[in-house]
Amino acid sequence: MPVTLGLKKGIDLPVFQWLRFLPVNSAAGACMCCDERGIDRYIYMLLGASSFWRYDIWTDSYQQLANPPTLSFAAGISMVYDPSRGYVWLSAPLTSSPYHMFAYYDCATNTWTSRAAVTGLGVAFGTDASLCHTCTTYNAAGDDNALYLIGNNLTTWYKFSVSGNSWTTITPALPAGAGAGCHLQWTWGYNTDRLYYFRGTATGALYYFTLSTTTWSADIGYVPKTETFTTGTCYCYDASKRVYIGKDATHRVFYYQLDEDKMYIGGMIPYVSGTAIVGDGFCYVKTPDGADFLYYRRQTGTEMWRWLIGWY
Repeated sequence: MPVTLGLKKGIDLPVFQWLRFLPVNSAAGACMCCDERGIDRYIYMLLGASSFWRYDIWTDSYQQLANPPTLSFAAGISMVYDPSRGYVWLSAPLTSSPYHMFAYYDCATNTWTSRAAVTGLGVAFGTDASLCHTCTTYNAAGDDNALYLIGNNLTTWYKFSVSGNSWTTITPALPAGAGAGCHLQWTWGYNTDRLYYFRGTATGALYYFTLSTTTWSADIGYVPKTETFTTGTCYCYDASKRVYIGKDATHRVFYYQLDEDKMYIGGMIPYVSGTAIVGDGFCYVKTPDGADFLYYRRQTGTEMWRWLIGWY
């Protein structure tokens, strides 16, 4: 995507900057998250069952943190940052009953606390997953007590009550199964009454759930609707009207413009990609002087990049 810095859009092309390599090779399950406002110093990364890190955007360096509770490091892991509590919430599969692990990391104390798992699963929660929190720090209209979980290649999805430490199955179900490349996004800077659902599963399907009426939209007919998203596809929200999408292992980037229902070309990440892996690999960061960056970790590799998407 061209960036205007007082020159011409044809000149101000996105500049991709190499960052410090990951401390551990990325693999299926590798995921990262940060404050969705982009204002935090750290990006939190899970790179293995006993390999949890934070990346410092100020110093371009990594620091290993406390290990999470027992989990199966594989497809089906998702994290989300909770700025109202200073937590990183983590949903992950287990290889034995209850086949799901849920916990939060307290950023202030460097400790993990286990919470109730989803019940009724017969196999490990897998394929892919996306965890979403309607945090009141992002927007006062949110429900700070709620987290939402999709994935497992199913239409079943779940809501977690923080105060009750319990999960409930949401009705109505997802309009189509959430498979590889799925994502759930609360668009708190655009429409606080919606959760946007990118289905993945080698489709371009996109829906939104209206929280106040508990209803699903039809599959959105955005333009052009020619790309499909599957294993390796990553997403991040720019705190306003765009959801950025890194398409599987192609290193092609798109962004969905929420107020236009249009899909735009966002750029091309340099270098070749490794084998596509399931796991969140995108983060949005806004510097104090107003520069907007996207951070991306390579598929099956150790490379990290960032690039400037705006300067206001």
